[in-house]
Amino acid sequence: MGELNEWELLEKIEAAVPAAGDDCAVIPWGDIHLLLTTDLLHQSSDFPPGTTPYTMGWRVVAASLSDIAAMGGRPVAVVLAASAPSWEDLFPGLLAGAQAACRGAGTELVGGDLDFSQELTLVATALGEAVQPVRRAGAKPGDLLCLTGALGRTALALHLFSRGALEEANRLFRFSPRLQEGQRLAGLATAMIDVSDGLAHSAHLLARASRVGMEIDVEALPLLPGLAEAFPGEAREQALYCGEDYELLFTIPPDRYRPELGRVIGEVVPTGVWLREDGRRRPLPDRGWSHGP
Repeated sequence: MGELNEWELLEKIEAAVPAAGDDCAVIPWGDIHLLLTTDLLHQSSDFPPGTTPYTMGWRVVAASLSDIAAMGGRPVAVVLAASAPSWEDLFPGLLAGAQAACRGAGTELVGGDLDFSQELTLVATALGEAVQPVRRAGAKPGDLLCLTGALGRTALALHLFSRGALEEANRLFRFSPRLQEGQRLAGLATAMIDVSDGLAHSAHLLARASRVGMEIDVEALPLLPGLAEAFPGEAREQALYCGEDYELLFTIPPDRYRPELGRVIGEVVPTGVWLREDGRRRPLPDRGWSHGP
């Protein structure tokens, strides 16, 4: 197992745990479905030097709430588990950031756990509910492929962290989960995922889950202001592969689409995952954000 990367491990988990494979676990509960998800972030791979404790607390909570958004759900509550070498300088800011992220999403931090370890590790677990969850499986050839917002947020933030522009970098790291957008898409979208591992990998995940293909028009990709200046000639590469943008990638039949739901960036096709550019299409590599080897 030590030689497997994060995506390979997830594929093995999905094979062994039939209920896994979506952004959240879906649990029937009376007339609704409960949505349950958890996210783990730690210092070395998720928080560049200069990330404030407030931003850390916000980001780990927002990552789990983004999973609720990707299922078209409403958040109910969040718990946070945290482990660190020392809490003296970390705890007040981390707690404040976590609570602020919850308030912004219309939910509440209701508890958690604390421990001590050699490296800061944060685990947020979010509970949500949905009458009609939107899963990754369900896209059909002919559906439009759409995105709720601009790409490049984390790529630009990492660039700014590296340049010492810490205030703006932290601001970009504190993203708002697309919960209202996800709820509007419930009952309309045929498939949906949050773009946490990069647009390219997310498109591959949707395609595999729905057993269809995807074609993305590179000219239609919405880029965050400042991305092209930070990455001359490479902005679209960052948008496709960097990841952790936390926008929603969804498919929808043309007759259900409205411009306020998101931007059309391509379409669902029978097979393959493609990038269309200058009237030609080429295979889109399955690359993106991955923790570990």
